[in-house]
Amino acid sequence: MHFALAYQDEARCPAFLNGLIHEDFSDDGHDRPMHYAWHYATGDAPLADLPAELWLITKDRAYDFDFHTQFGGHVVSGEFLALMRATDTGGWQAAKLNVVSSKGKRIPAKDYYFVKFPRTELLKVEDVVDLAGSRIDFRRNGQIKKIWELRFGTPPERDLFLFDCIPLLGVAFCSERFAEAARRFGRFGPRGVTFVELPDIGTIQSA
Repeated sequence: MHFALAYQDEARCPAFLNGLIHEDFSDDGHDRPMHYAWHYATGDAPLADLPAELWLITKDRAYDFDFHTQFGGHVVSGEFLALMRATDTGGWQAAKLNVVSSKGKRIPAKDYYFVKFPRTELLKVEDVVDLAGSRIDFRRNGQIKKIWELRFGTPPERDLFLFDCIPLLGVAFCSERFAEAARRFGRFGPRGVTFVELPDIGTIQSA
């Protein structure tokens, strides 16, 4: 069994992080564009490696989520990162995040990290998905336009994975083993994220 990681509305778990990530602190960092080689590359050029440490400069007052997709990667709590390290999640990079206000003051938050999966680690839809058994809208050129229901023909061996497919960009998937381990976080499980069984991918907002 596999799951998609979907957003769950909870206190201090916003659907959108009102800030930006930078390599150093500045008081205008929440509005300054992210012009970094690890964030954007032209053509087929690979992204640069993440630095060891980054700054999330935000207008939000507090955070308590465990997993959030934004900035071309994922902001994860230390506990979620530990689970990624303990399971088969492929190759990725992580940078420690300093989470501060525009005045440079640390806001109430967990220890967070910014995680990026290189494109070479993203799975190909045709290698995994049962195209005939899924409900998919295709464009005239054969590209996938929208996925309503998703079924796997050859289930991935990884415990956490993403696809190299525009309609699925930013949607993380996981194994049952990973979901069960994550649900043991604290008293109530991971914050800001829930695990939705396939094939209901067309109904979720990604975490």
